[in-house]
Amino acid sequence: MRYILVDTPDRANFFPFTLTRSLAECRVGIFTIQQRWEQNLGDKTGVLTEAYLQNLYSNLEYMNGDEALYFINASCIPEPGVVEQINQLKLGEKLISKTGKWIATYSQHKSIAKILMGELPPVNYTPASFIINAVHLLQLNKEFIVRDFKWVQKNGKSESIDSSNKVVNAEQIFIEPGAIVTCSNLNASDGPIYIGKEAVVMEGVSIRGSFVLGAKAVVKMNTSIYGSTSIGPNCLIGGEIKNSIIMGYSNKGHEGYMGDSIVGHWCNFGAGTCNSNIKNSAGDIQMWNEGKQIWETIGQKMGFLVGDYTRFAIHSSINTGTYVGVGANVFGNGLLPKNIPNFTWGITPGYRLEEVFEDINNWQKLKGFMLSEADKQVLKHLHHISA
Repeated sequence: MRYILVDTPDRANFFPFTLTRSLAECRVGIFTIQQRWEQNLGDKTGVLTEAYLQNLYSNLEYMNGDEALYFINASCIPEPGVVEQINQLKLGEKLISKTGKWIATYSQHKSIAKILMGELPPVNYTPASFIINAVHLLQLNKEFIVRDFKWVQKNGKSESIDSSNKVVNAEQIFIEPGAIVTCSNLNASDGPIYIGKEAVVMEGVSIRGSFVLGAKAVVKMNTSIYGSTSIGPNCLIGGEIKNSIIMGYSNKGHEGYMGDSIVGHWCNFGAGTCNSNIKNSAGDIQMWNEGKQIWETIGQKMGFLVGDYTRFAIHSSINTGTYVGVGANVFGNGLLPKNIPNFTWGITPGYRLEEVFEDINNWQKLKGFMLSEADKQVLKHLHHISA
């Protein structure tokens, strides 16, 4: 392992998702950011993140040695030119964009300050582009689906599409081994459709690309999905979804609308839960920025951001441009607040840590998983600083 993805310079721009995991583990398009970098580098990567998250990633032996490593900004978008420039760095050199934003450093130093500084004059790489923040993930999702789909087609062969389906633009549909897709409408005229390994699309589903369904995920009967939507592994999906990302292991299994939104891992939406993605006035939307601790104007359309391990009661009404933190158990009458902090019980912070652990474990058991000790320590840290 010669490459380490670093998220510390930009991770606050991606709250609530980077509160519980590295930016490298966040999903956009078909793949996580880390998977996409590994495809472009042709090698495995490690992760350097905040100290309280580092035990989630098993590359500490590389960080403790004297070997020089390539440290790469996880928010930089990988493409052949930037990979070539990274591999040409001399020991002590760093790569920056035309605006001075850090891209990579080749260094024996392991402290983040020395990695970001470098020792030699910086090398400029003008075409570099970056994912700016969590909302930008949503804006880039279709571009990444198209890019990732081309990689999948180049490196594999789709299973045949069952004849019971009604299909438009079949050459832009890719089905991985073990997936089951029957009696559904698959329209890839506006973007590709990717169905992951052992995923299930039940009868009566209507999908308009671009769309991604991760490994072992399930789309329930008569679900309506519009592009550009990415569903991560082991999710359960139902109702109506449009232009959204669900990163993994989460459930929106019932009727209700989800649009222009991003959901983390291990979340659940009760039956009938819906969100607004445009104001009645069609005016600009104000959304809470947890990293900057300010309200920001983000445009005319936005649903919500929901951190890992958060759950909503049945018939929850989620307001336009809502920020929801980690480990919340949300319920309440009428439109919910637009800023719901970590470990909220109902609409008020105060969810006890012991109950947080117990409830998360109960949900994870339903999918055959269990909360790890490293994840418990992350939640314990966040609960302590949220008190």
